[in-house]
Amino acid sequence: MAEKKVVLFIVEGANDQIALANPLENLLSSESVTFQITGGDITSDKLGKNIKAKVGDVIKQHCKHYKLKLSDIIEVVLLIDMDGAYIPPDSIILDANNKNAFYKEDAVLHYCPEMLYETHLRKQQNLNTLVGTGKIMGILFSIYYFSCNLDHVICNDANLSQARKREEAGRFEEKYSDDSFGFIDFFQEGLARERSYPESWQTIRAEATSLKRLSNLNIFLSVDAKSIPRDFSHLRTPENHNENGGWGHD
Repeated sequence: MAEKKVVLFIVEGANDQIALANPLENLLSSESVTFQITGGDITSDKLGKNIKAKVGDVIKQHCKHYKLKLSDIIEVVLLIDMDGAYIPPDSIILDANNKNAFYKEDAVLHYCPEMLYETHLRKQQNLNTLVGTGKIMGILFSIYYFSCNLDHVICNDANLSQARKREEAGRFEEKYSDDSFGFIDFFQEGLARERSYPESWQTIRAEATSLKRLSNLNIFLSVDAKSIPRDFSHLRTPENHNENGGWGHD
Protein backbone atom coordinates (compact mmCIF):
# COMPACT_ATOMS: atom_id res chain seq x y z
CA MET A 1 0.00 0.00 0.00
CA ALA A 2 1.40 3.42 -1.01
CA GLU A 3 2.47 5.76 1.75
CA LYS A 4 -0.28 8.22 2.61
CA LYS A 5 0.47 11.80 1.58
CA VAL A 6 -1.42 14.87 2.74
CA VAL A 7 -1.89 18.43 1.54
CA LEU A 8 -2.79 20.19 4.78
CA PHE A 9 -5.02 23.26 4.63
CA ILE A 10 -5.12 25.50 7.69
CA VAL A 11 -8.30 27.56 7.75
CA GLU A 12 -9.94 30.05 10.08
CA GLY A 13 -13.10 28.20 10.96
CA ALA A 14 -15.83 25.68 10.23
CA ASN A 15 -17.43 27.69 7.40
CA ASP A 16 -14.17 27.58 5.44
CA GLN A 17 -14.17 23.82 5.78
CA ILE A 18 -17.81 23.57 4.75
CA ALA A 19 -17.28 25.70 1.63
CA LEU A 20 -13.92 24.38 0.45
CA ALA A 21 -13.14 20.90 1.77
CA ASN A 22 -15.14 18.81 -0.71
CA PRO A 23 -14.37 20.93 -3.82
CA LEU A 24 -10.64 20.84 -3.04
CA GLU A 25 -10.64 17.16 -2.14
CA ASN A 26 -12.43 16.24 -5.35
CA LEU A 27 -10.10 18.43 -7.40
CA LEU A 28 -6.94 17.03 -5.80
CA SER A 29 -8.19 13.49 -6.04
CA SER A 30 -4.72 12.02 -6.46
CA GLU A 31 -3.78 13.22 -2.95
CA SER A 32 -5.31 12.93 0.49
CA VAL A 33 -6.55 16.36 1.53
CA THR A 34 -7.27 17.14 5.17
CA PHE A 35 -8.26 20.34 6.98
CA GLN A 36 -7.10 21.75 10.30
CA ILE A 37 -9.49 24.28 11.84
CA THR A 38 -7.50 26.79 13.88
CA GLY A 39 -10.52 28.35 15.61
CA GLY A 40 -9.56 31.89 14.66
CA ASP A 41 -7.17 34.03 12.68
CA ILE A 42 -3.69 33.08 13.84
CA THR A 43 -2.23 35.92 11.77
CA SER A 44 -3.86 38.60 13.95
CA ASP A 45 -3.93 36.85 17.33
CA LYS A 46 -1.61 38.10 20.05
CA LEU A 47 0.88 35.27 20.03
CA GLY A 48 3.42 34.28 22.63
CA LYS A 49 5.75 33.09 19.85
CA ASN A 50 6.53 34.08 16.29
CA ILE A 51 4.03 33.33 13.55
CA LYS A 52 6.08 30.56 11.89
CA ALA A 53 6.31 28.75 15.23
CA LYS A 54 2.55 29.15 15.64
CA VAL A 55 1.92 27.57 12.23
CA GLY A 56 4.35 24.82 13.21
CA ASP A 57 2.29 24.16 16.35
CA VAL A 58 -0.86 23.75 14.25
CA ILE A 59 0.94 21.27 12.00
CA LYS A 60 2.19 19.25 14.99
CA GLN A 61 -1.25 19.23 16.61
CA HIS A 62 -2.76 17.96 13.38
CA CYS A 63 -0.18 15.20 13.05
CA LYS A 64 -0.74 14.12 16.64
CA HIS A 65 -4.51 14.05 16.27
CA TYR A 66 -4.48 12.08 13.01
CA LYS A 67 -1.44 9.95 13.86
CA LEU A 68 0.60 11.30 10.96
CA LYS A 69 4.34 11.76 10.56
CA LEU A 70 5.67 15.09 9.35
CA SER A 71 6.92 13.24 6.29
CA ASP A 72 3.31 12.36 5.45
CA ILE A 73 2.58 16.04 4.74
CA ILE A 74 3.82 17.18 1.34
CA GLU A 75 2.46 20.74 1.51
CA VAL A 76 0.88 23.15 3.99
CA VAL A 77 -1.53 25.80 2.70
CA LEU A 78 -2.78 28.60 4.96
CA LEU A 79 -6.05 30.23 3.86
CA ILE A 80 -6.78 33.60 5.46
CA ASP A 81 -9.24 36.49 5.35
CA MET A 82 -7.60 39.84 4.61
CA ASP A 83 -9.99 41.83 6.85
CA GLY A 84 -8.77 45.05 5.22
CA ALA A 85 -5.44 44.59 6.98
CA TYR A 86 -3.41 46.91 4.75
CA ILE A 87 -5.73 49.92 4.66
CA PRO A 88 -4.33 53.23 6.02
CA PRO A 89 -5.39 54.23 9.55
CA ASP A 90 -7.61 57.07 8.32
CA SER A 91 -9.75 54.47 6.52
CA ILE A 92 -10.87 53.03 9.87
CA ILE A 93 -13.89 55.11 10.86
CA LEU A 94 -15.28 55.42 14.38
CA ASP A 95 -18.77 53.93 14.68
CA ALA A 96 -19.93 53.03 18.18
CA ASN A 97 -22.58 50.69 16.75
CA ASN A 98 -20.05 48.28 15.29
CA LYS A 99 -18.34 46.06 17.85
CA ASN A 100 -17.15 43.95 14.94
CA ALA A 101 -15.65 45.46 11.83
CA PHE A 102 -18.18 46.56 9.20
CA TYR A 103 -16.65 46.61 5.73
CA LYS A 104 -17.32 49.22 3.08
CA GLU A 105 -15.67 49.58 -0.32
CA ASP A 106 -13.00 51.98 0.92
CA ALA A 107 -13.29 52.01 4.71
CA VAL A 108 -14.01 49.94 7.81
CA LEU A 109 -16.41 51.03 10.55
CA HIS A 110 -15.43 50.05 14.09
CA TYR A 111 -16.13 51.12 17.67
CA CYS A 112 -12.41 51.43 18.47
CA PRO A 113 -10.32 52.39 15.41
CA GLU A 114 -7.06 52.45 17.40
CA MET A 115 -7.52 48.87 18.57
CA LEU A 116 -8.43 47.65 15.10
CA TYR A 117 -5.42 49.40 13.58
CA GLU A 118 -3.13 47.70 16.11
CA THR A 119 -4.65 44.38 15.04
CA HIS A 120 -4.02 45.29 11.41
CA LEU A 121 -0.37 46.13 12.11
CA ARG A 122 0.10 42.79 13.85
CA LYS A 123 -1.52 40.99 10.94
CA GLN A 124 0.60 42.89 8.40
CA GLN A 125 3.81 41.87 10.16
CA ASN A 126 2.76 38.22 10.32
CA LEU A 127 1.60 38.13 6.72
CA ASN A 128 4.79 39.76 5.48
CA THR A 129 6.76 37.06 7.28
CA LEU A 130 4.66 34.19 5.97
CA VAL A 131 4.56 35.40 2.37
CA GLY A 132 8.36 35.23 2.35
CA THR A 133 8.38 31.73 3.87
CA GLY A 134 8.75 28.80 1.48
CA LYS A 135 8.97 26.03 4.08
CA ILE A 136 7.85 25.48 7.66
CA MET A 137 9.30 22.52 9.56
CA GLY A 138 10.82 21.42 6.26
CA ILE A 139 7.41 21.26 4.55
CA LEU A 140 6.50 23.34 1.50
CA PHE A 141 4.34 26.29 2.59
CA SER A 142 2.24 28.98 0.93
CA ILE A 143 -0.52 31.37 1.97
CA TYR A 144 -3.59 32.54 0.04
CA TYR A 145 -6.20 35.17 0.83
CA PHE A 146 -9.88 35.97 0.57
CA SER A 147 -10.71 39.68 0.65
CA CYS A 148 -12.32 41.09 2.66
CA ASN A 149 -13.24 37.60 3.79
CA LEU A 150 -14.51 34.25 2.52
CA ASP A 151 -18.12 35.46 2.48
CA HIS A 152 -17.16 38.50 0.40
CA VAL A 153 -15.51 36.20 -2.14
CA ILE A 154 -18.16 33.49 -2.43
CA CYS A 155 -21.31 35.67 -2.34
CA ASN A 156 -20.14 39.30 -2.63
CA ASP A 157 -21.19 40.32 0.89
CA ALA A 158 -18.49 40.98 3.50
CA ASN A 159 -20.89 41.63 6.39
CA LEU A 160 -22.98 38.49 6.80
CA SER A 161 -24.56 37.29 10.02
CA GLN A 162 -23.26 34.01 11.45
CA ALA A 163 -26.35 32.19 10.20
CA ARG A 164 -25.92 33.56 6.67
CA LYS A 165 -22.21 32.69 6.70
CA ARG A 166 -23.07 29.03 7.29
CA GLU A 167 -25.87 29.12 4.73
CA GLU A 168 -23.68 30.63 1.99
CA ALA A 169 -20.80 28.26 2.75
CA GLY A 170 -23.17 25.32 2.31
CA ARG A 171 -24.56 26.75 -0.90
CA PHE A 172 -21.04 27.20 -2.32
CA GLU A 173 -20.05 23.64 -1.38
CA GLU A 174 -23.20 22.25 -2.96
CA LYS A 175 -22.58 24.16 -6.18
CA TYR A 176 -18.91 23.25 -6.65
CA SER A 177 -18.34 20.01 -4.77
CA ASP A 178 -18.71 17.95 -7.95
CA ASP A 179 -17.83 20.69 -10.43
CA SER A 180 -14.05 21.00 -10.56
CA PHE A 181 -14.20 23.01 -13.78
CA GLY A 182 -16.58 25.50 -12.22
CA PHE A 183 -14.53 25.73 -9.02
CA ILE A 184 -11.36 26.59 -10.95
CA ASP A 185 -13.25 29.04 -13.16
CA PHE A 186 -14.71 30.78 -10.13
CA PHE A 187 -11.27 31.73 -8.82
CA GLN A 188 -9.60 32.23 -12.21
CA GLU A 189 -12.22 34.61 -13.60
CA GLY A 190 -13.09 37.92 -11.96
CA LEU A 191 -11.42 37.42 -8.55
CA ALA A 192 -7.81 37.27 -9.69
CA ARG A 193 -5.76 40.29 -10.76
CA GLU A 194 -2.36 38.62 -10.85
CA ARG A 195 -0.99 35.33 -12.10
CA SER A 196 2.10 35.13 -9.90
CA TYR A 197 2.36 34.62 -6.15
CA PRO A 198 4.60 37.65 -5.34
CA GLU A 199 2.55 40.00 -7.53
CA SER A 200 -0.70 38.91 -5.90
CA TRP A 201 0.66 39.96 -2.52
CA GLN A 202 2.02 43.26 -3.83
CA THR A 203 -1.43 44.03 -5.21
CA ILE A 204 -3.36 43.31 -2.03
CA ARG A 205 -1.07 45.57 0.04
CA ALA A 206 -1.85 48.69 -2.00
CA GLU A 207 -4.10 51.41 -0.50
CA ALA A 208 -7.63 50.04 0.09
CA THR A 209 -7.18 46.96 -2.12
CA SER A 210 -7.49 44.63 0.87
CA LEU A 211 -11.15 45.72 1.02
CA LYS A 212 -11.81 44.75 -2.59
CA ARG A 213 -13.38 41.44 -3.63
CA LEU A 214 -10.25 39.51 -4.58
CA SER A 215 -8.56 36.17 -4.00
CA ASN A 216 -5.22 34.74 -5.09
CA LEU A 217 -6.37 31.14 -4.70
CA ASN A 218 -6.27 31.04 -8.51
CA ILE A 219 -2.50 30.65 -8.15
CA PHE A 220 -2.83 27.52 -6.01
CA LEU A 221 -5.22 26.18 -8.65
CA SER A 222 -2.78 26.94 -11.45
CA VAL A 223 -0.36 24.61 -13.19
CA ASP A 224 2.20 27.33 -12.36
CA ALA A 225 1.60 27.10 -8.60
CA LYS A 226 4.26 28.52 -6.28
CA SER A 227 5.27 25.30 -4.58
CA ILE A 228 4.02 22.03 -6.03
CA PRO A 229 2.91 22.35 -9.68
CA ARG A 230 -0.68 21.21 -10.13
CA ASP A 231 -1.53 18.49 -12.58
CA PHE A 232 -5.14 18.79 -13.68
CA SER A 233 -4.60 16.81 -16.88
CA HIS A 234 -7.27 14.36 -15.80
CA LEU A 235 -9.80 17.20 -16.02
CA ARG A 236 -8.80 18.70 -19.34
CA THR A 237 -10.62 18.23 -22.58
CA PRO A 238 -10.17 20.32 -25.72
CA GLU A 239 -13.45 22.14 -25.22
CA ASN A 240 -12.82 23.32 -21.66
CA HIS A 241 -9.13 24.21 -21.50
CA ASN A 242 -8.07 27.34 -23.34
CA GLU A 243 -4.68 28.23 -24.77
CA ASN A 244 -3.77 30.53 -21.87
CA GLY A 245 -4.08 27.83 -19.23
CA GLY A 246 -7.47 29.08 -18.04
CA TRP A 247 -10.75 27.23 -17.98
CA GLY A 248 -13.74 28.06 -20.08
CA HIS A 249 -17.11 26.73 -21.10
CA ASP A 250 -17.36 28.07 -24.63
